Amino acid sequence: MDQIARDRAFMLVSGFRATQMVRAVTELRIPDLVADGPRSAADLATASGVMTEPLRRALRCLVAVGVFAEVDGGRFAATPISDCFRDLPGSLRGVALMLPAESYRAFGDLMYSLKTGEPAFEHIFSMSRWEQLAEEPEQAALFNSAMQFGTEGVRVAVAAAYDFKGLLSVVDVGGGRGTLIAGLLKANPHLRGTVFDLEAGLAETEAYLKQEGVDDRCVLKRGSFLDHVPAGHDAYVLKNIIHDWSDEKAAVILANCRKAMGAERRLILIERIVPTRAEDSANARQLFMVDMQMLVMLGGRERTLEEFRALLEGAGFQLTRVIPTESPFQLIEAIPA
Repeated sequence: MDQIARDRAFMLVSGFRATQMVRAVTELRIPDLVADGPRSAADLATASGVMTEPLRRALRCLVAVGVFAEVDGGRFAATPISDCFRDLPGSLRGVALMLPAESYRAFGDLMYSLKTGEPAFEHIFSMSRWEQLAEEPEQAALFNSAMQFGTEGVRVAVAAAYDFKGLLSVVDVGGGRGTLIAGLLKANPHLRGTVFDLEAGLAETEAYLKQEGVDDRCVLKRGSFLDHVPAGHDAYVLKNIIHDWSDEKAAVILANCRKAMGAERRLILIERIVPTRAEDSANARQLFMVDMQMLVMLGGRERTLEEFRALLEGAGFQLTRVIPTESPFQLIEAIPA
């Protein structure tokens, strides 16, 4: 048996161990504690309230996979990877705390989703992910932080790829903390924005928009896009919204957007598009892992271009063009049919 294949196969079945160690040290804020210089395991254990020897053993493991470095005197130092988990705006901290928790448990019941096509999360927790976020502010904050990380990586690319000239107002449907709308408004000083989301999604939005310096051009509106969408705006932007939902619920969201839009208005979906054939590549791994995440956690899915076209046409839209960006996402533009 090929040794390279064996090594890769072993990593596939044992990777959860490193994932949980990353989660633990992130929760203990070890990446922040070593950011200003190397520190001993004893020092870090005292600062984080755990035992020295178990922490030393975990840190050695994470050195072996590149998260930290070990330097003279048995001290542990930061690396570019550990910096990703610091408590800073746009970091992976929220992702590191969120995915190995609820997602970890949900994927443990993947067989349920494979047999039923329904989200394992609901089977385990007896509530939907959205219901959990509405009831648990700490989880909502982690979720918003994780979404901020994902959006900060693409908002510049989106603003550069799409021409907003001639448009005066844009609604970020399901916009959460406001990361995307802030990027669009900063790149287009003539635009005014609206962030539309549930109460839990907007908990930190006002402060974030003020921090970004665009609060004077953006308003918040509360509600569910499963019920309605604010009417009367020039463009409606939905980033990673449709992929969260089944075809049935996605059709409702798009229909509500259509009801809110007059002629000459634009719908812009910011989504990954599934290729016609899977391959072994970094981009494909990210895409298809997210697809399975949607199945297990939410009952949603990533879609092909033709699947997007069918959803849009069913809701009364005409797909006009697909715009590539300098990111894994494409912009799917549609207008009222």
